[in-house]
Amino acid sequence: MQKETKLVKKYPESSLIVAMAESAWAGNTKTAKIEFSLSDNLKTKLYELLGKEIHKVFITDSDVRHIKKHHGQNENRRGQINITPLDFAFIPVVLNEYDTVEITGQDKMGNKKLFFIKRVNGTVFTATIERGNNQIGVITLWKRPR
Repeated sequence: MQKETKLVKKYPESSLIVAMAESAWAGNTKTAKIEFSLSDNLKTKLYELLGKEIHKVFITDSDVRHIKKHHGQNENRRGQINITPLDFAFIPVVLNEYDTVEITGQDKMGNKKLFFIKRVNGTVFTATIERGNNQIGVITLWKRPR
């Protein structure tokens, strides 16, 4: 747990993302968007994969509610672990300190989807982001045992 705490403390945006998730879990529908910075390593990788410089990633309240609805309960039937609001603190870690990242396709509008994996103390976190018009947004998050 100590290693996990150190990872999250490297990213001050983590507490804001968790607060937004806790609000969504409580049923709040207030509009919110949190942006966070990218490591140089991630910027380089995104340029390699997308052919474009990206400096910020964001997550919205809508994305959080999507994650809650699709990954917040009954995940054991898919061999996964339910996402909780505290798990959202790991999004900057998963993206900036990824173990693997790859393009997994495109949405209906032709935006590329990227699939990130990060192993943290026996848990594998997976996040998907999508590139739109000069921006990148987190669209889902899930976790499974290693």
